[in-house]
Amino acid sequence: MARVALTHCASYSLPEVERGLREVITGALGGNGPSLDGKRVLIKPNLLAAREPERCVTTHPAVVGAAVDYFRERGAVVSVGDSPGGAVRGVERVWKNTGMLAMAESRGVDLVNFEAGGWRERPVGQRTYAIARALESFDLIVSVAKFKTHVLTLLTGSVKNTFGCVPGLHKPALHLKHPRPNAMSKVIVDVFSLVRPWLNIIDAVESMDRGGPSSGRVVKTGLLGASSDAVALDTVFAALVGLDPMKVPVIREAAGRGLGEAAIERIDIAGGRLEEFGVTGFEIPSNWAFGLIPGILGSALTRFLWVRPSIQKEVCTGCRLCADMCPAGAISFDTGAGTVNAGLCKSCLCCHEACPEGAVEVKMSRLARLVG
Repeated sequence: MARVALTHCASYSLPEVERGLREVITGALGGNGPSLDGKRVLIKPNLLAAREPERCVTTHPAVVGAAVDYFRERGAVVSVGDSPGGAVRGVERVWKNTGMLAMAESRGVDLVNFEAGGWRERPVGQRTYAIARALESFDLIVSVAKFKTHVLTLLTGSVKNTFGCVPGLHKPALHLKHPRPNAMSKVIVDVFSLVRPWLNIIDAVESMDRGGPSSGRVVKTGLLGASSDAVALDTVFAALVGLDPMKVPVIREAAGRGLGEAAIERIDIAGGRLEEFGVTGFEIPSNWAFGLIPGILGSALTRFLWVRPSIQKEVCTGCRLCADMCPAGAISFDTGAGTVNAGLCKSCLCCHEACPEGAVEVKMSRLARLVG
């Protein structure tokens, strides 16, 4: 039986986070787990974009810092690493804006840029993926994900956090090639199967709903969770916000491959009953239209049935980060604000994730809204 530990955590004050993190880690591992003396531990947060912690786009530095302290106390040699979104503009900007730089400097911990060490091609069936070589330097990986909605995959948590082990522009290239929810979920689970964290932690002290993973609403959910089973942890958090876990394509795909437990009745909850941690008023976006377009209805309907990003001129600051991250080259800046070329756009939503101002919204055609 899979085991998921939950606890309430009211704020990001370091004592509160340290207390909560200790509870869920010991609850998940049934104690402190194996001896970590001399073990090289990589803590992998979600650093989707160069956003400040209060914007709830990235894992909060207080949670990452508390995890660093916890594993160091147990003798581990700890580093923090990711392939941050927007690193094309310089990874230092991401470290600084997300609070990771200050956290690392205060503790003397190394920050590992997955791009710097290159990558190794690794196969899953007939497909291959670029996986950061930096991972090979560590004995154990600890995923510290941020709990958010996702306009394509509904939710993003522990399993999807491993997708950040694909470095640099390899990620948007995969988004471009696999823009539909089920197809992209297969890719995410492929990567997860190659990078299986030893422990998974979810930062849900504050979460994001509605238009996540970068342009949604900040919601105070007041929770921390941990498990050695990433699928079980994601399953529990889906249930906590009132969503059938099997409707989340990443969870369904991972469970179907036997990579974790997705049946609530076979998950042991440490820390209390599941009902004690339920979240109300959490709004999940709809992703149904991405599954229809453009293929199965035929090209004749694509001019009438579409879903794609649109840049709000009054919000756009002209930073051009969306254009940098667009693998289809569909965004131009002929004027002060960006414009999406509908003929080139593949609806991969890399621009939606990358925009630091939330200026990229997802729009549907009238027919798509009627069908929905």
